[in-house]
Amino acid sequence: MKKRIRIKDIAEKAGVSKGTVDRVIHKRGHVSPDVKKRVLAVMEELDYRPNVIASALAYNKMWKIAALLPNPADDAFWVQPKSGIQKALNFTLDYGMNVDFYHFADADTKGFQKCSDEILTGQYDAVLVAPVYYNEAHQFLNECEEVGLKYFLINTFIERKDLSFKSYIGQDSYQSGVLAAKLLDFGIETGDAVMVLHLEKGVYNAKHLLAKEQGFQNYFIDHSSRNIQIIKTSFEEPKDTIAFRKFMNYQLKSYPNLKGIFVTTSKVHYLVDVLSKLQTQKIKLVGFDLISDNLTHLRAEKIDFLINQNPVKQGYLGIINIFEHLVRKKEVTPIQHLPLDVVMQENLSYYLEADKQIHMMI
Repeated sequence: MKKRIRIKDIAEKAGVSKGTVDRVIHKRGHVSPDVKKRVLAVMEELDYRPNVIASALAYNKMWKIAALLPNPADDAFWVQPKSGIQKALNFTLDYGMNVDFYHFADADTKGFQKCSDEILTGQYDAVLVAPVYYNEAHQFLNECEEVGLKYFLINTFIERKDLSFKSYIGQDSYQSGVLAAKLLDFGIETGDAVMVLHLEKGVYNAKHLLAKEQGFQNYFIDHSSRNIQIIKTSFEEPKDTIAFRKFMNYQLKSYPNLKGIFVTTSKVHYLVDVLSKLQTQKIKLVGFDLISDNLTHLRAEKIDFLINQNPVKQGYLGIINIFEHLVRKKEVTPIQHLPLDVVMQENLSYYLEADKQIHMMI
């Protein structure tokens, strides 16, 4: 059995006091460069690994974390990442981890900026952020770097040239668009039309939605022999059923050969409700996420496929990555793509059971 290395052993070998070794390990107080170098050399020679978790407990260290997310009251999708964050918090609470939630309203860029400003002045150790608004998120992340606030991303990947973010956890948005196109391709004929439909405000300030659109379009470009017509459009207020019905009625009349629609968010259930009152021919539908309204329509075979983005895991692993970095002093993998699960009526029960087990495990 390997002998346990103590601070006393390092101090004796380096010819310094135990207090000096403690200050080097925990980066507290002043230690001259020569002494610090000598202590670190002895630590390496003896293969000493400090128990940083025990140290955090011993010094009663509290870690302040901010979570910046869209309001779950506006979009049921965001209930799930928040649930994952709370589960991770239950696991890390004994190690001094505390999370403050900052929510902004759907498509409210000013609300995002207001929350960002509060976080920047809140003396936080790290922030977990869903940077759904490209321009405002870029500004916020730049300001995080200016003040030295460590940031971790979920759901939406915003590339930083120097990879200064600590980690990104979520789907590969481009590949999810490719996958959606491939799923629709199974059920359409040569010469048919397909639509990529954004049910969001400010689509062109949402990088993840544009990446999905690009992946979808490129799939059919790469399969040009099928001669599939691609329609790209958006509608900002799907909750306004009368206006949305008029919009979709116009689309159906304009494109009578429309046979498949890809909704780039979890709001595909709004489309099902509208289509049921407008058209008789079957249009294949692909959307995202296992929220309650989508599941109802999937069971009734009114939605053909749902792509599960594992939102609970996104929130959970986001906080665990912060824990690993701050408390355990480990470097985390910068980009962590979660699998894109294809869920249909035939395998829904499997995914629901697996999701229950994940909830129990985490």
